[in-house]
Amino acid sequence: MTNSKLKKFIETFDWVRASNIPFAKPNKPLAECKVAVVTTGGIYENTDKAFNIVNRKDIDEGFREITLTTSYTDLSIAHEHFNKDFSAVDLNVIFPVQRLKQLAEQGFINKVSEVNFSITGFIPEPKYLFETGKQIAQRIKQLGVDIALIVPV
Repeated sequence: MTNSKLKKFIETFDWVRASNIPFAKPNKPLAECKVAVVTTGGIYENTDKAFNIVNRKDIDEGFREITLTTSYTDLSIAHEHFNKDFSAVDLNVIFPVQRLKQLAEQGFINKVSEVNFSITGFIPEPKYLFETGKQIAQRIKQLGVDIALIVPV
């Protein structure tokens, strides 16, 4: 996308504006919390189905679960609307599970969730994400996660 096309897109896009953000304070110290990652980087396990990002009328607004034991070399990215130069060098830029593991080892957090989550970005109709968000929230609750680290890409 050229700079002029990008500028026009940004100027004319119907951005969602949130007036009331329901942040919640943890009810226990961070060092006792289980943390999950939810990224919009379109990351998926190579053995899983890739996100459909080609046909705008059939964009995949679902989510993928990524197990904690999955190696970064076994992950792929299906998101074409960001510069991948930095994530190609260090996937933690968009999926910071390894950094969270380090924080757990250092005692800053209790542990990283055994399952983390990814959706693909650039879903022009955010109404489709409400159901996906509910499903992810249910899974996070089932897993006993205390904090979800949202990583917008």
